[in-house]
Amino acid sequence: MSRSSPSIARGRTVATPHPPQGAGVRRAQTGDRTRILDLMRISLGKGVIPRSEAFWEWKHERNPFGASPVLIAEMEGELAGLRAFLRWTWRSGAQDVTAVRAVDTATHPEHRGQGIFKWLTLQLRDEMEAEGVGLVYNTPNAQSRPGYLKMGWALVGKPALWVRPVRPVRLAKALRAEGLQGEEASPPEIAAPRASAALADARIADIVQAASSTPTRRAYHTEPRLDVMRWRYAEIPGFEYAVLTRGEGTDGAVAVVRSRQRGAVRELRVCELLVGSGRGARVNARRVLRDAAQCADVDVVIALPPAWIGARRALAASGFMPVPRSGPVLTVHPLHLSGAAPNPIRLQSWRPSIGDLELF
Repeated sequence: MSRSSPSIARGRTVATPHPPQGAGVRRAQTGDRTRILDLMRISLGKGVIPRSEAFWEWKHERNPFGASPVLIAEMEGELAGLRAFLRWTWRSGAQDVTAVRAVDTATHPEHRGQGIFKWLTLQLRDEMEAEGVGLVYNTPNAQSRPGYLKMGWALVGKPALWVRPVRPVRLAKALRAEGLQGEEASPPEIAAPRASAALADARIADIVQAASSTPTRRAYHTEPRLDVMRWRYAEIPGFEYAVLTRGEGTDGAVAVVRSRQRGAVRELRVCELLVGSGRGARVNARRVLRDAAQCADVDVVIALPPAWIGARRALAASGFMPVPRSGPVLTVHPLHLSGAAPNPIRLQSWRPSIGDLELF
């Protein structure tokens, strides 16, 4: 997007600090991958997200939106810190908005307290601004959120998850016993085709293609694209998604789902819900949502309303209810947005899917 375009809601400018004495910064190269993963293991320990070369390559090098810009800081020949932004493109109406998501970051324990995280983050923000990227966004946790706000990010808020209890009594008991705390356990099995096979099916590909022309609200969402769907849900190492479908072509509906066990609660996430532009698509969307409640032994099904017009009615008709301020906290740093783009600091300007905001 042109730097001369009229802009809205430009983020608060926080000057990039000087680097720590003796530190050098450069863009990461493919040959740095092993050192980067070693630093992440040392700094962050074991996590739900794999620290493997296959996952890093999938996420940062094979992304259909483009390879991730990654900065690394070196001190005395040692890798002291890293900062990665994941490229994304949001669609609003007929307009595409280029974006990056602030994702992986790590600082070596021996170099903490020197401002490396802030320095790398703001330096990479500056580079994205010079490139003409529309905005930076992420979903930071409570520990890291204050740091982002001090660096000029704006607090957008928490979108409302829509929830359908499947086994209310068991859900209530699980919430009283452990809630959502505790280590990740093996997820419930889903009785549906795996995304790796389903998204190669020509019938489902036709529905995804048809969904790209379905009328949507003027709000930020990810345009239905088969290459993105396959990358995001079929090719991701270490995670398994399933696909539910009803109907065909413009009358079809597709849901990508994933099961999790958080604490004692078994949940099914509707990560994507796509519909064609035909008259029967909304009916099939409701059928898919009802199928979601029956495809796994879970306590609750959760979703975020898609951008297509009528999505909330389809969720309500399928037994879902909104729970205000229950989703992840979204923060944004606008860089270059035209006057035609919705204000990204307003929560009403966003219609992401759960799959868009999942940590991966």
